[in-house]
Amino acid sequence: MSASDSNDTFLKNPLVKQIQRVSGGVSSLTLFGLMVLTCVDVVGRYFFNAPLDGATELTQIMLGVLVFATLPLVSLHEEHVSVDLMDLWFPQRWVRKRQLLFNALMAVMMVVVAWRVWIIADFMADYGDATEFLAIPYAPITHFIAVMTGLAGIAFACNVVRYWVRRA
Repeated sequence: MSASDSNDTFLKNPLVKQIQRVSGGVSSLTLFGLMVLTCVDVVGRYFFNAPLDGATELTQIMLGVLVFATLPLVSLHEEHVSVDLMDLWFPQRWVRKRQLLFNALMAVMMVVVAWRVWIIADFMADYGDATEFLAIPYAPITHFIAVMTGLAGIAFACNVVRYWVRRA
């Protein structure tokens, strides 16, 4: 089985497909909403001298949602920004083992971060933290961030399985 066949099989896995569907869907809808919000705000501001109230808060929230909505998808495809300073000196036969190790470490770290963010979100819910102008509660957004970070951890774990099974 070639590496591309292995990747095709990996991407057809139901868990992998679900991660892609959730992450891609939420990020697409959020990006579209951000585009509409910006257009409405700009048109209102420049043509009617009536900017959209709370547009800044909504933009900040939507950008946060967008970043964390794409995190599982980026993690699954290993498309993070990276610096390859050591690749010249790193033997090719160790690349799979290195990726397996890095993905395993990232899976554990993401799950720990998701757990801690969930705890912070619970504190926010208890205190009733909300945005200043629109009074949008922070807790649901922070819970969403925790869930997407957990999904990123699962995506890294899927990569560990992929590298373990492929053995190429």
